[in-house]
Amino acid sequence: MRQLSFSTWLTVVMLTFFCVMVGLSLGFPAKARFMPLIVGVPGIILCLVQLAIDLFHSPKSAFHGAPRAGVSHDIPGVEAELPEFGPHTVPQEITMWTYLVSFVAGILVFGFYASALVLLLTFLRREAEASWKMTLSLAIGATIALYVAFGVLLRIQLFPGFFTPWLLKSMGLV
Repeated sequence: MRQLSFSTWLTVVMLTFFCVMVGLSLGFPAKARFMPLIVGVPGIILCLVQLAIDLFHSPKSAFHGAPRAGVSHDIPGVEAELPEFGPHTVPQEITMWTYLVSFVAGILVFGFYASALVLLLTFLRREAEASWKMTLSLAIGATIALYVAFGVLLRIQLFPGFFTPWLLKSMGLV
């Protein structure tokens, strides 16, 4: 019998979470069940697809026999790959945690739209090393798309932050 990998177990846990979420939401009133269903049903479908890929992996696939991370092979001129996680990934992990914590703090202080814009600007410029023109166009476009999707089409008011409403009122804009 084949041993299941960590990612397969994680997919099973996520599938269970999505199924419970959708099951519980069916007992909610119509407006309250909308968001759990919007997130849960695609989540269930994607988890099932991933499980099918993991469980019915063909041994004749393109990756069968490919070198695995951390396993050294006696191929001249080819270095062994580093493991997926380890001491060599600590700086990248710290960077990603910093982005996550900063984004959450930014949402609390300045609101979702302003924080999403700043996060995208910062990440695209520093991590993706995109040009300023590309960075600005993608960040502004994504923020407008978020506003249209949530604010206009779904009529969901995302958290405005604690500071932004006060600032807009003090400037006389609201």
